[in-house]
Amino acid sequence: MVPEPSNVYPEAAFQKALVVLIEDILKQEAKRFVLLQTFGLDIAVFIGTAGASSAVRLFEVKAFGGQRMGGVGFGNKQGGSQVDLLLCQDSDFGLLDPSIRWAYADALQAPGAKRYALLTCAAAKKAAMGGVVRGKQNNLRVAALRDSLVDWSRFQSDVTTFLLGS
Repeated sequence: MVPEPSNVYPEAAFQKALVVLIEDILKQEAKRFVLLQTFGLDIAVFIGTAGASSAVRLFEVKAFGGQRMGGVGFGNKQGGSQVDLLLCQDSDFGLLDPSIRWAYADALQAPGAKRYALLTCAAAKKAAMGGVVRGKQNNLRVAALRDSLVDWSRFQSDVTTFLLGS
């Protein structure tokens, strides 16, 4: 067991102690896990399921309006939650992809056109310009997303399937 921390203030000290505790518990139980700190995506949905459990669905929302030449930025120069997600080992995407999607819209395309995509973390990582790296502005390559674009009707269907798991 992890000993009780002697200092739980400031908040960062308590957070550090809690992370150590969580990691210890999950490792003792031999669980595969991904722990992300200061985690924050654009939309989080908690969906009730049978019994007392719930399903979690998270969305990172991106829209391309030509603001960057051929790319849509994510994270910041220090990293951020989106960068942390995509820096996970590819083998960990099996843990993340059932709960997280990147919702993309190409605003340069007219309504009615194929201009939407719902991407897994694995697909978002593949679309990253020059790979995902801390210390730079990361971008999704718009050209890499073109083959994934669907119209609004299909996008709604994809979102529904993701939310309901069917």
